Amino acid sequence: MSMHSCLRFCTWMAAVALLVGCGRGPVSLDAVDLDPKGWSSADTARMTFIVENPDHRHDLQFGLRHDESYPYSNLYLFVRLLYPNGKTLTDTLECPLAAPDGQWYGDGGRWIDHRIGYKQGVGFPLAGEYAVEVVHAMRQDPLPGIAEVRFAMFDNTAP
Repeated sequence: MSMHSCLRFCTWMAAVALLVGCGRGPVSLDAVDLDPKGWSSADTARMTFIVENPDHRHDLQFGLRHDESYPYSNLYLFVRLLYPNGKTLTDTLECPLAAPDGQWYGDGGRWIDHRIGYKQGVGFPLAGEYAVEVVHAMRQDPLPGIAEVRFAMFDNTAP
């Protein structure tokens, strides 16, 4: 395992432990590594998750990791949700990443991590495997500095 892979794995596990330690943890997590030298708008980040209880409500969250070379205070994403029956739902998501004074909202040093709420109280009508496809919707292409996009789903119905 390379040093970068080991560091990434340890950081990911620490984030999971933190989420689990602070209450109900995610019932699904997935992540896609991106080339921090440039994320092309043609490169789709595809993440999957399973819905076992269609009668439950879920909160959805994205995570982003970028470095100091990211040139903007926000990020726009096109998000496509693919249902098990082939239907799709497409959204545009604005992700504020920095305050007006330039301070990043996320945590970290060399790599800044952000958690971005996507949807709350979502009901999924079908049990089965869903997918989330994400592409950036910024004018600059390729987009520098973004190294990872993550997806987490929390069951807010379960006790």
